[in-house]
Amino acid sequence: MEPLFIVAGASALLAGVVASLLVPPVVNLAQFLRSFDRPGEGGERKAVLATAVPRLGGVAIAAGLGAGSLVGLMAGWNQWGMTIPRPELVALPIAAGLVFLVGLVDDLFGVTPGKKFIVELLAAWLLVRVGWSFTELNLPFVGEIHLGVWGGLVSLLWVVGVTNAINLIDGLDGLAGGVAAIISVSLLVYALIQHNLGSVVLMASIAGACIGFLRHNWEPARVFMGDSGSLTLGFLLGAISLHSAIKAPAAVAILVPILALGLPVIDTLLVMVVRFFEGDGAPVGRRVGRMFRGDRQHLHHLLSDLASRHRVVVPVLYLVVLLFCAGAVAVAMTGEGWLGLILLLLEIAVVLAMRQLGLVRRARALADERIEALRLQKPAWLRRDAE
Repeated sequence: MEPLFIVAGASALLAGVVASLLVPPVVNLAQFLRSFDRPGEGGERKAVLATAVPRLGGVAIAAGLGAGSLVGLMAGWNQWGMTIPRPELVALPIAAGLVFLVGLVDDLFGVTPGKKFIVELLAAWLLVRVGWSFTELNLPFVGEIHLGVWGGLVSLLWVVGVTNAINLIDGLDGLAGGVAAIISVSLLVYALIQHNLGSVVLMASIAGACIGFLRHNWEPARVFMGDSGSLTLGFLLGAISLHSAIKAPAAVAILVPILALGLPVIDTLLVMVVRFFEGDGAPVGRRVGRMFRGDRQHLHHLLSDLASRHRVVVPVLYLVVLLFCAGAVAVAMTGEGWLGLILLLLEIAVVLAMRQLGLVRRARALADERIEALRLQKPAWLRRDAE
């Protein structure tokens, strides 16, 4: 096990150095290709930008984690590389490459959500084809649920769902990179417990690449990771969490990845539910369509209304993700399904409470704005009397 720690550490270090060093030339490339997020062009973060920010940081992240993973696998190949099935070695890079490419094209030219979704499904299907698929779920107090032909569909939805959950959390400087780094470390520990050696190297590389990138992405960000970064990170986290769940003891198989990815996954699901019911009275098809449209309903948006600076919000969310991941590791080490269920309910309660806090603050701010608008509409002599 000691050589694996050395290989994982070297992979993380290499990934971080490569990602960090590549950011300046990637910024120059983005400027040459005119790939920017510009103020007022749409999107919540763009609306508050002071200047245009390059958005090809995902290229540096992908290069970093690719270099770290490749060198790590090569370094340990003689000892344990033969334990990784060949189809997996082929399918995962191809699938991740497809997701990266569609994100890169979106960063450069724009891609419709529907087309991105199709590519994500295709990439996830490649993994299902090589055996990365749920066959049964073992839920505490419920027992085994045999999925049969539905196992592949559940697996596809999980990978694609996590992919987009990480993509959607990329709304504040440093948020997505830090969250992905924390989650990848927890999945690395989970992979160590399972002796899942390839996943250890990949998760170490993701953590290193994200940390190296964060040097340039902390507020005020000099570069954004773009969809090429957030979609790739989300896809790999979804894929490895699926693979870990398949290899885990039945009692905690699905609980550990859900707990580790709790913040982005639970928040995304809650936002989708809110969007659906906000369209009450509209046709069902239109309400379903609303579930996939962007808005300011995500947790980081709501918390931004509470704080004057994003630097306050991002560390708070880091802490929440860290606590959620610590719970996931505890469940993985104990193998206790009842503990996982309790922690999952607690995570849902925490996310709901934080969302409610943000919603209350937003409602008060809107009320204050309306009162001020009405006050300004009064004649001057009435305003003087009121004062």
